[in-house]
Amino acid sequence: KLIWKAYLESFLKRYGGTKVERTRDLFQRCLEACPAEDSTEFFLMNGKFEEEHGLTKRALGVYRQMCQKVPPEEKYTAYQLFIAKTSKYLGQTATRDIYQNAIQDLEDGPAAQLCLDFADMETSLQEIDRARAVLTYGAQMADPRRNEEYWNTWNEFEIAHGNEETFREMLRVKRSVEASFSTVNYNAAEMSGTASKTEALSNEDAMKMIAEREGMELSQTGNNPSSLPGFVSGKRSAQDAKLEDVEERVAKLRKATAGIIESKNDDA
Repeated sequence: KLIWKAYLESFLKRYGGTKVERTRDLFQRCLEACPAEDSTEFFLMNGKFEEEHGLTKRALGVYRQMCQKVPPEEKYTAYQLFIAKTSKYLGQTATRDIYQNAIQDLEDGPAAQLCLDFADMETSLQEIDRARAVLTYGAQMADPRRNEEYWNTWNEFEIAHGNEETFREMLRVKRSVEASFSTVNYNAAEMSGTASKTEALSNEDAMKMIAEREGMELSQTGNNPSSLPGFVSGKRSAQDAKLEDVEERVAKLRKATAGIIESKNDDA
């Protein structure tokens, strides 16, 4: 890493933008050999070079590649940079596809935060229905007990742009999501026999624990397009975007839990 960094800095200082193809070749060789955890700095150098001496399209391609290669803990920041650069050169509407891909690629926490950014962008364009659809989709990744910011933001959005009907719908979604997270974590804690572990379990970990205990496999469903044109397709196999499916799973999980508890009582 240090050798490549020193060489590239020296090369750029000496030749600047006079040897564009040679510089691109060096960056490509460097990034191919560089491990993911050390690649961020070189992607930034490459992107900056393309912005100053190359093509905007190539610069955005570098930032897109960075989002795909960097470690998971750096993906959120990488996507934020990619979105900012795309908005600067191509406009806000060009960032929609990036937001959608990022939400599917990121873990639940960062994905929920990105949904807030996405909704804010749509609101700034006066696309209120799109913004509400984004908030509804992101709700499945935001536990109301742990992510108060998400629900406070949605609450303020409905006060500013909604009506009584949309506000009631938001409260219904909140109750459904809270019930889903509560049931999954309760079942996982019951099966593990340690109630204190409940807070440490993520929703996906809890679903895996339940599936393993029951000897089942989580269904692998394909990505179904949202009812909104160009909107995010399904992200997780354990939860669909439709809240009716969430409520149905809650009922099934409660039924399974009741059976497990009854079985334990019989054994006792």
